[in-house]
Amino acid sequence: MEQRYLRYSDGRYEADIDITVEEWKSMLQNENIFYKEALDMVLKWYKEIDHQATSKAIMAKYSPELKGTPYNGIVIGLTNRILKYLNRFEVIGTDGNKSKFIVPFEGWHQDYNPSKHFVWKLRDELVQALEELGMVDDQPFPSEEDELTSSIVESTPDGKKILCYTTRYERNAQNRRNAIKIHGTVCQGCGFDFEKTYGEIGRDYIEVHHVKPLCEGEGSVPINAETDLICVCANCHRMIHRRKDSVLSLKELQELLLANKS
Repeated sequence: MEQRYLRYSDGRYEADIDITVEEWKSMLQNENIFYKEALDMVLKWYKEIDHQATSKAIMAKYSPELKGTPYNGIVIGLTNRILKYLNRFEVIGTDGNKSKFIVPFEGWHQDYNPSKHFVWKLRDELVQALEELGMVDDQPFPSEEDELTSSIVESTPDGKKILCYTTRYERNAQNRRNAIKIHGTVCQGCGFDFEKTYGEIGRDYIEVHHVKPLCEGEGSVPINAETDLICVCANCHRMIHRRKDSVLSLKELQELLLANKS
């Protein structure tokens, strides 16, 4: 079996991982490779901005009651199964031992500082495979409900089932990532910073608002992330959609905040 070597370059760990999208798709559909816990792990990272996060941040979001992370063990087991299936190569780490995380993830320390937490980022080919298989859904944040959904509801008394017929407007995750790269994660309305307020769990969190609601369009439309999208906190996002007849513009929102500033 070919040996490939982990390299440390400009604060990042790199290796020659040549697993194709089609190979990832084949493995994702193989339950003997992607056990439920491994698929759950990958999907958690997929949902993060740019599909990257520290294990600590994922733990804080999904399993704050646990004292230790399960993800190191999960990724080791997953990588062992991947390499056995491919039977093509293994990766030797900078310490001379076999490296596992680098197969499904890329990695670096926050701010490229070895004393800070380690960031895992899903490989692009794995992300593409998940999307092509329809295994992921770009779910809206709850505060986007008014913009995303129109419903006809048939209901019965409290406690019984409600049947809802819903129209959802598909979002392209890349547009969201582009908006965040351009506008950042500090609210453009009020200046709220999730990370500054909540710490690690708030890192890289922000909501993305379509300046023109998708429900007003006729099918798919091209999106300019710089002019068609803005990044706002949950409170501002709710207020933007507060009026029934129309949404607030960013300028109107900022003027309201200024006028009511105590």
